Amino acid sequence: MALAPFNIALQVIAAVVIFIFGYVALFVSLIICLAVCVAIGSGIYRAGAYAVRSARAKTFISSDVALICGLDSAGQLQLEGRS
Repeated sequence: MALAPFNIALQVIAAVVIFIFGYVALFVSLIICLAVCVAIGSGIYRAGAYAVRSARAKTFISSDVALICGLDSAGQLQLEGRS
């Protein structure tokens, strides 16, 4: 069984191909990590916006409603005749 003769050109070509595929794999993994980070950031932003919107929904919608109910802007009951 004879071994194939050593060819330096094939070794260089193989090294370049492995080098290029390695950098392409690193670049793809970088893009995937960036997309995951953007998705996480977007989710955190949406969760914060939902929390603020939810908190506002639990308070009075309009100052007119607060005035009709006899409440001041801080939501405290106003007593008639007191200043």
